[in-house]
Amino acid sequence: LRGELAAATAAAAAEAEAAKQRLGAGEAARLDAERRAAGQAADLMSRLNNALAQRNAAREEALMVEARLKSVLEEEGRGVRSASGALAVAVPGGTPVNLGPGPEATLGTAPTRAAPAEEGGVFDRVRRYMTSPSREPGTPATPGSVRGGYGAETPGEGLSEMDRRQRELYAKQQQLLREQRSADQDRLLGCLAENLGYQRGRPVAAVLVFRCCLQWKTFQADRTPLFDRIIATMGSQVEAHQEDNAVLSYWLSNTVTLLYLLQRNIKPASGGSYTQRLRSQSQSVTRGLFGGTSKTAGFGSFFSRAGYGGSPGGEASIHGGAAGGLRQVEAKYPALLFKQQLDAFVQKIFPSLRDNIKKDIMPHLAACIHAPRSGVGRTSRPGRGSSHGVEAPPARSPLGQDAGSAHWAAILGVLESALGTLRDHHVPAFLVRKLYEQLFSFINVQLFNQLLLRRECCSFSNGEYVKTGLAEVEIWAGSAGRTWVGEGWEALAHIRQAVTFLVIHQKHKKSLQEITTDLCPVLTVQQLYRISTMYWDDRYGTETVSHEVLSRMKALMVESAASAASHSFLLDEDSALPFTQDDVAAFMDDKDLLGEMGIPAALRDQPSFAFLNKRLELALQSAA
Repeated sequence: LRGELAAATAAAAAEAEAAKQRLGAGEAARLDAERRAAGQAADLMSRLNNALAQRNAAREEALMVEARLKSVLEEEGRGVRSASGALAVAVPGGTPVNLGPGPEATLGTAPTRAAPAEEGGVFDRVRRYMTSPSREPGTPATPGSVRGGYGAETPGEGLSEMDRRQRELYAKQQQLLREQRSADQDRLLGCLAENLGYQRGRPVAAVLVFRCCLQWKTFQADRTPLFDRIIATMGSQVEAHQEDNAVLSYWLSNTVTLLYLLQRNIKPASGGSYTQRLRSQSQSVTRGLFGGTSKTAGFGSFFSRAGYGGSPGGEASIHGGAAGGLRQVEAKYPALLFKQQLDAFVQKIFPSLRDNIKKDIMPHLAACIHAPRSGVGRTSRPGRGSSHGVEAPPARSPLGQDAGSAHWAAILGVLESALGTLRDHHVPAFLVRKLYEQLFSFINVQLFNQLLLRRECCSFSNGEYVKTGLAEVEIWAGSAGRTWVGEGWEALAHIRQAVTFLVIHQKHKKSLQEITTDLCPVLTVQQLYRISTMYWDDRYGTETVSHEVLSRMKALMVESAASAASHSFLLDEDSALPFTQDDVAAFMDDKDLLGEMGIPAALRDQPSFAFLNKRLELALQSAA
């Protein structure tokens, strides 16, 4: 009976637990449904607000069209009456002419033109006028020259002359607009040649380019020279200052920010077959940008693109249900190619910046892997972020363990200075992390390979020397923070574990399992065998690992196919770009990018750049 009771109790408990789990799952499903419903409600409200905005805009446009049509009809009527009066006066012999209904229609008895035909001609001209390019409002109608006799022009011919004048005015207006746009583009490019600085931590030049292209509808243009001119301006700056980390940081910040804005706010136009064209040009874009023989050879036009602005039918609506209440602008091929060129810029600037820092670090690495043989009294090390030095403690051993601190200090000084430059130029933190992870990986490869290639570096005292320097690096990395250096300290795993092996006591008592699992888990058998056979204790005369461990290592190496490779124990440096375009969109945000921006000094007196005072949402609505 007790057994049955216990079984029943267990079954009840299991059933209660299952019910509890089902209840929890149901509650989670309910919360998820509520979240989705709230999201859909917010999305619907956003779409409703945008639809209301579109309706109001359409209503306002309809009222403007109605007023314009009324003005046109009145103007056409005045032109007809003026032409009729002029013809009546000019008829030979004083024979009055009746041109149909109107105030002057009772002047004579000559054959009249049918009123319906007259009205049809007027409305036909109104229709043609409304479908033709607009002209400046208030332009007076010109009936044309009226000759005497039977060769006099009819009112219809006079209206044709008026249409011609209107078209001439429209052509002149468009020419003036093109000249103004060209002058504005020149001013924009002139600003890009200068350091425009930052506002609220965001690069002004990137936001300026995006706002101008958006306002001028350059993204929707089938042909435009503006993008090529922007690329040429940026390219000349980068090529002229390839050794200047401050300039490279400035343009890296601007290029990545502009690339992010394009990723978030433009998309290929519907119906455009641009994907294949871009894919076919992906290699030539990068080669064209940075593969030239001269400094500016690669920054010319990639294709023969000319013209101004986008076609009226190519304008994209900004109303929709996407984030921020804005829909992505439908961009044409030149804008999509511009985006690809910006990506090529990032692929050029980031490695250049990395290689410049490597060049500054490289001369000190040789002294950091091998302890000097003579001691020194005191050495000076610059403080973090400052040019003032602090006294280092005196040398603690005749081998000069602290003598090399100047070299480690020099390396840390390079890293600190570069980090300050990157932060001053507001390079996105995720790019700085990727950069420092590669720099630490470079230090790891150089030190580790030197350790395995030089027997004098595999001593006990040398291991202590390198370990002391790595401790300084660890302190600096901790003070800089993972926000900026990321997993840089973890990138030094090989040299750290190799040094730990050199300074560990009683190596001959360690088993292979302990070595590969606890002491050096990232090192391969080939690397462990190399260190074990090259190790020598210049201080205490201790032995390396036991013969049993060495034999086991050798057996594992024979079994491994990689053991046949030459210098398989050496590390290879990975110089590939450590991020993608998707990372740019994933790790950046549009905070402080959508608000008002300060107008650069060179553009403050230009009314055509007043749109920069508006928030981006308002500027988008004005540009629509």
